[in-house]
Amino acid sequence: MYKIEDINYMVSLYCPGKCVNCNIWQYDKKEIIKDELDINIFEKIFSAKAIQHTNYFDLTAGESQLSPKYIDVVKIIAKNKPNAFIHTNISGWYPQKHYEVTKECLKYIKKENFRIDISLDGKKENYEKIRLVKNGYEKVLETIELLKPFGINLRVTMIVYKQNYNDILWFIDFAKKNQIEYFIGYARNANLLNNLNKQITYSKEELQFIEELLYKANWLNDRRKPNWLWAKSIYENSVPYFNCYMGKKAIVIDPYGNVYPCNDCLDFLNMGNLNDFDGNLDNLLTSKKALNVIKTVENKKCQPCGMLCAHKIEFPWGKQAGLQ
Repeated sequence: MYKIEDINYMVSLYCPGKCVNCNIWQYDKKEIIKDELDINIFEKIFSAKAIQHTNYFDLTAGESQLSPKYIDVVKIIAKNKPNAFIHTNISGWYPQKHYEVTKECLKYIKKENFRIDISLDGKKENYEKIRLVKNGYEKVLETIELLKPFGINLRVTMIVYKQNYNDILWFIDFAKKNQIEYFIGYARNANLLNNLNKQITYSKEELQFIEELLYKANWLNDRRKPNWLWAKSIYENSVPYFNCYMGKKAIVIDPYGNVYPCNDCLDFLNMGNLNDFDGNLDNLLTSKKALNVIKTVENKKCQPCGMLCAHKIEFPWGKQAGLQ
């Protein structure tokens, strides 16, 4: 049943940086980190048959590189999966920390197998409407310059909001001038982001204009277009039902050891907690609770869905990137 290709491990939800569309920074640090999964339990998952072919690891959540566990997590992955690809998204607000952590990680993982995405949501004046940390834009630029010499897969990422969609072409030009890769994503609401009260809305004209910019930028190729059409359907309140293979082909482990099929981490999609199985992922995934979640996903009882990060999906208009 399980052919897990990707694992998203949310190292820690702790993130002190303020953003307009995310309220994770409002969580109390002591409360948010006190029950995090023990690193020794995390290591035990690598004996699971279900992930014998897993070779892609997302290390995410809040500001994951601020976690004292981050380097140990990379060590464990590299030890058990020497050729694994590791991806992490960062704010870029902690240049020296990002530099030191990345430098240490490269002792254990090949530079070509390490991707870091740095958030750059537009020009300075629009970036500062979205990312609210003092001198955040300048810190991002500093982080880019510090990490470039490592030769890793470095990207800047832009999440499209009302405040910055006019900067799409500027963003791509910035990446090309700085000789780094780029990625464009779309704003969403999520339980984990604690932002369900912040409705994301666009007019029909705004959506049409954004789409025109994305086409002009040559962004909407066959691989990327399905994700935009999904985002557009969310904003238009017309999300179709689709075939979803999250849970079977990819799993998410939250900071506390709970396993889910996707990043929304909804209670009714909780497949079980690794602590209750002493890190035995095979036993967790074959438990009655986990199998019931898989049936829920298969039967589309968790849809309509707006979880734009889910990538093992087949839409009426095409497959999401994780199935291509």
